Amino acid sequence: MKKLFIAFLVMVSPGLWAQTVVRTVQEAIQRARQRNPDLTIARQNRLTQEQQRAASRAALLPTARAYTNLDYNYALPTQLIPAEFLGGPPGEFSSIQFGVPFNLTAGVEVSMPLLNRPSRLDLGLTNQNLRIIDDQNLALQDEVSTQVARVYHATLLTRSAIDIARRNAANADTIATIARQRLDKGQIEPLEYNRLQSVRLTAEDVLRQNELSYVRNLNQMKLLLGLTVRDSLVLEQNFAATRNPTDWAVPGTEAERPQVTVRRSQLELYRLQLNRENALRWPTLSVYARYSEQAQRQRFDFLDFNQKWFPIGVAGLQLNIPIYSGGLRTANLNRARLRIQQAEAEVAYEQIKAENDNQDIRNAYNQALNSLTFNRQNYELNEQNTQIALIKYRAGIFAYDQYLNVFNESLNAQNRYLNTLSTLFINQTILQLRNGQ
Repeated sequence: MKKLFIAFLVMVSPGLWAQTVVRTVQEAIQRARQRNPDLTIARQNRLTQEQQRAASRAALLPTARAYTNLDYNYALPTQLIPAEFLGGPPGEFSSIQFGVPFNLTAGVEVSMPLLNRPSRLDLGLTNQNLRIIDDQNLALQDEVSTQVARVYHATLLTRSAIDIARRNAANADTIATIARQRLDKGQIEPLEYNRLQSVRLTAEDVLRQNELSYVRNLNQMKLLLGLTVRDSLVLEQNFAATRNPTDWAVPGTEAERPQVTVRRSQLELYRLQLNRENALRWPTLSVYARYSEQAQRQRFDFLDFNQKWFPIGVAGLQLNIPIYSGGLRTANLNRARLRIQQAEAEVAYEQIKAENDNQDIRNAYNQALNSLTFNRQNYELNEQNTQIALIKYRAGIFAYDQYLNVFNESLNAQNRYLNTLSTLFINQTILQLRNGQ
């Protein structure tokens, strides 16, 4: 029993302790493209829509069907004919009933279109619809990748903020301990001690808030990567690691956004639909052949195979020429032209939106790049100032207000540095995505 239990633990332990390790934002984006639930559903929808292509092709292929009809003529047609035809007196009429009450027909029919331009254009419409789905999937992939870039760096930001908040909380706790000792000796007033305690409590609260934000961002990251909340996710990258300034360079020209490509594909679809509406004016020609056998009975005795069945066979061509549709075709043509005009306006507007968005991303990236060196130096100087102020306060050289001023300046420098670094990382990644890197 003990051996079975150990074997069970060996089998299940890899699943219990397995974790997903992500080393870079590019690795996170690649994993999201493969396993993100929205993208997975979109790919499944693409496979489903692929079947429409077979349905469009079917309209151009021969069709065959077997059929059977069972008719019960409860009121047979009657015709009056001169009675003298049946040996009766001239001038009188006799009624003759045509047909029998029961008729059973069984047969097969084969038909094939010879000329059907609208159906051929339907195949092109289907292919274009599939192309639109592919473009929409690329647009969705672009949105997911951008979201991953933002959440990934937001997660690293909050994790770095936790480290800084822990140092701030430790410094505040040290100051509060010193203040307590001075209060016991009567060197400071309770008011100063209470203010220091408030700073310590605020630092602890900021730490807890950062921890909560980190958990939220990490869970959002798991969702984007196709993981569950219970799965383990480790981001190895160090958010505040020093990098060479040349590593920040990105190309200056962005490729066309997938959202613009989707609009172009929709415009092409509307043009194909206009062509199809025009093709409805063309005649259609098809060939058909039909063979059937019919049994006519006075009583319902079709299982009596000694009675005769009558064959019926026909083959021919069917030509359909559209003449008038009550104005429906004209209305459809006008609607197709209006759709084209609307789609052209949407393409132009989407291009403007894409250009503005790219410009905003690049401006934010350039501003963060220009500010990074100054904010990093300011952050490092304020970190040193905080330690110096702590030493001076412990030595009794600094008053509480002097230390608090230095501490507040350090908090502002920390926030500016982390926000600048996050903005730089996010926008650099987005620009690289839009350049196909």
